[in-house]
Amino acid sequence: MEKIRLRDIAEALGLSTATVSNVLNGKDDKVSPATRARVMEAVERSGYLPDRAEVLLGRNPSRMAGLVVNDHPEYSGHPLEDPYNAAFIDRLQKAAVRQGLELLVKTARTWEEAAQFASMWNMVGLVVSGFCDADYVSLKQTLKIPLTACDAFSTEAGFSSVTVKDREGGRLAGMHLKSLGHRQVTCVTTNLICDDLERIQGLRDAGLETDVFMISGDRSEMRRQFGERDFSRDTAVFCVSDRQALELLCILQERGIRVPEDLSVMGFDGIEPGLYAIPPLTTISQDLEAKARLAIESLSAEPAAHPIDVSLTVRKSTGYAKDIL
Repeated sequence: MEKIRLRDIAEALGLSTATVSNVLNGKDDKVSPATRARVMEAVERSGYLPDRAEVLLGRNPSRMAGLVVNDHPEYSGHPLEDPYNAAFIDRLQKAAVRQGLELLVKTARTWEEAAQFASMWNMVGLVVSGFCDADYVSLKQTLKIPLTACDAFSTEAGFSSVTVKDREGGRLAGMHLKSLGHRQVTCVTTNLICDDLERIQGLRDAGLETDVFMISGDRSEMRRQFGERDFSRDTAVFCVSDRQALELLCILQERGIRVPEDLSVMGFDGIEPGLYAIPPLTTISQDLEAKARLAIESLSAEPAAHPIDVSLTVRKSTGYAKDIL
């Protein structure tokens, strides 16, 4: 039997394919009730089954929320295996279930990919993580559903945000290192924008001089850059993410550089693997439970900014500056 196409249904009803697609995707504001009824009747009669279950989504009120995670090159093509992303998704999924929602997850390199994903499903709203303000603003301009941006700073763009107090976290890190006699800190980052920049600015607020060590590329390339770095003049390194800090600890161990005797290392995020590092990682912890809960709740509320608290978690990867031992 020849497969029925969406175009066939549209031609039989004298409608455009866009109109039929709107009905099947649940975009009821774009069609009249009478037209919707005609399309659904024709769909049932024809046996047409679109690839992404548009019929089911078009017939029923959506109980689905979407999540888009930035597929940044540093994840080497596996962003959902990143410990921070995995922990956040776990908590977001549980928060969605508490609200009676299912969570649909997508990775994307650009905001355009995120917009395309949102247009394919009938969602109550979309949570986006790992992008920057300009991307969130552009994305919101194309969406007709609520948007919650993780770690955004814009407050006038018509979307909600759940944003870690990055600058405060950087300041807490700086005060801790300063109390140990460190006067200058090397900051490891992949960029100098958005939350990474805020975290570095926080170190400066604490009165520390900062030397930025910019890394780029995938994981193997970052390991190479860490391996080539001369740390002999450094006393402390602050990585803007725990993942980078854990990578650095491995490289330092391979090179025979002792932590914290030769070099103190700090991260940011408070992910669980930091507990099991050698030595356990000192970090700035963020409240992922609150972040996930607010991200989901914001999809059904007026757009607002939600700051997420941070705290200092001291373990054994930081110690007194080597020049005062």
